[in-house]
Amino acid sequence: MTGSSNPSDPATVKAQVEELKQALKDLHAFKTETQKAIGPQKWVDKGTRNSACNAGDGREGVNYSVMSQTMETLDLEASTDVVKTFWESKGFTTRVETNPLDPGLIRLYANQNGGNLISFTANVKGSGLEMDTVCIAGDQTAIYKELYPEIYGTPSSPSSSPSAK
Repeated sequence: MTGSSNPSDPATVKAQVEELKQALKDLHAFKTETQKAIGPQKWVDKGTRNSACNAGDGREGVNYSVMSQTMETLDLEASTDVVKTFWESKGFTTRVETNPLDPGLIRLYANQNGGNLISFTANVKGSGLEMDTVCIAGDQTAIYKELYPEIYGTPSSPSSSPSAK
């Protein structure tokens, strides 16, 4: 039977993991597009991590978060405007935050229906991007076992006993 309603069904989990991997590829492409829109700075990825998330319909799930930084100085307002315009052209809703007590920092936040929480921080000491993929609804433990069997052990197989939990 395909399309099982059991969130821990191995075929369902494999499909969720593939969807999560595709979401990460899409996010990296979007991050690269954003960096190119800003300019020729050298960006360094500071890590990729998984985290639990809410799929927006009450279901829990998993997403990826990536961070990237450049230590090159940018024109804070101009770079923020470029990113804001680019993200809005891709369907994101944006908001800019500044603090009069810290004039050397501008934060731009954006989100899109279905996830993709992203931020751009323009700072006098460099700039950063932090981006989350869409949230893939599913059993977090089962997804992690499929993604990282070397850490979490082998994924459940259809012949596994239900009492193994």
